[in-house]
Amino acid sequence: MKGLLDRPAVEAGTPSTHHYRERFHIYRSKGDLKVISDSVLDLPRPTDFVAPYFFFANRGASEVTYVSPSVEKVLGYDPNDIPGESYDQFLWSGDPLNSDIEECQLTDLSDGQSIHALRSVRNSEGQRRILSVHTVGVAEFKGGPVVRRHNIARDVTESVENHTRLTRRLQSLEHAVHQMSRQERDVADRILQGKMNRDIARELEVSDRTVERRRAAIMKHFNATTTPELVSKLVERDMLRSWTYQSSDTQWQRARNSHLAGVAAAV
Repeated sequence: MKGLLDRPAVEAGTPSTHHYRERFHIYRSKGDLKVISDSVLDLPRPTDFVAPYFFFANRGASEVTYVSPSVEKVLGYDPNDIPGESYDQFLWSGDPLNSDIEECQLTDLSDGQSIHALRSVRNSEGQRRILSVHTVGVAEFKGGPVVRRHNIARDVTESVENHTRLTRRLQSLEHAVHQMSRQERDVADRILQGKMNRDIARELEVSDRTVERRRAAIMKHFNATTTPELVSKLVERDMLRSWTYQSSDTQWQRARNSHLAGVAAAV
């Protein structure tokens, strides 16, 4: 049964606790009657996992018993060299994304429980990569004890770093906006509409000098030296706010420790 337990029991993106059924499927091949467990037919093959995904199984706290071939493209390791090793040795030391490793290792994964966490690891070239890892428990029979953990990992390094960079940029622009008074925001809105100072003054019923003074304050908040630069930053802020709500690659943000991604990206 060991070979079965070390093979993928779940499909990528749909983790759930799995047990191996006792029903069988019968078919003929070269005149011989063969019996194959239904669970084998239902399971994805190791080769079904392709970069940026890879699969690995472990028993006990962290002993790796199997890893799919795609790990070589994702992290550069020979999949034949990993079984028998502890996955702890591949973790990036001191990274906050790995601070809950022990807690997760002790988590009960029976009755359909699962874990989704971000992990910081070291690839074969010594570079730091961030993985989004879904983990489920595997039992030999329904209701039995968990004897393996199956993990589907995806390299999300670029996604995390880009999200962190753009989020920090948005926070910087939002800070500038929050520094503006209500009167300055009224002027900024009209600058964004392409209106001249005299037109803004007429609409707001203030003097041209007042508009000029408020414009100067707005440019200082945004550290802009020209009107085109100011407009560019105002537009950028609106675009980043829209991106925050519409970003498609956000699955990793649902990980239990995703709030640490920004800190980890700076490590």
